[in-house]
Amino acid sequence: MFAARSLLVAAALLFLSACEGLFTGTQEQTHPLTQAEDGSFEAITLQLTPEMNPIALNFHGETIADANEGGRWNAYQATLSFDAATVASASFNINNAGTNDHPQGGAFAQTLFFVNVPQAGEYRLAIGLTRSKEITIEQPRIEIRRNTQPPPR
Repeated sequence: MFAARSLLVAAALLFLSACEGLFTGTQEQTHPLTQAEDGSFEAITLQLTPEMNPIALNFHGETIADANEGGRWNAYQATLSFDAATVASASFNINNAGTNDHPQGGAFAQTLFFVNVPQAGEYRLAIGLTRSKEITIEQPRIEIRRNTQPPPR
């Protein structure tokens, strides 16, 4: 019984260690995203300052319950730039955990990356597909959290 409880606690700590961007710091801004027909998103402009460092950029949305989308995913590339220079970049996937027999959708939240911006200004966030769209994302939005605690490296 003690070993099982210890294993459960260890698993919970491991899960939470990957969520610093979602739960630490303070929510600064939320930006709705406009989705193109191909599943990519229009770039957005973010007002960021060094006083907000470290900053977490989180992607939120919902997948839909569709048997044709169960077990599939979209693959994306997110790039944050300032004056056309890349400040941060990351690849990520959003999955639909349903199956053909048990379609399901639901809310998701994922940290794209943590960043320390070098100066105040307008930063551009672009999110594009890296392969063909396979699932539907509804209510896509970006959350900016300031003064977060990134995971240890």
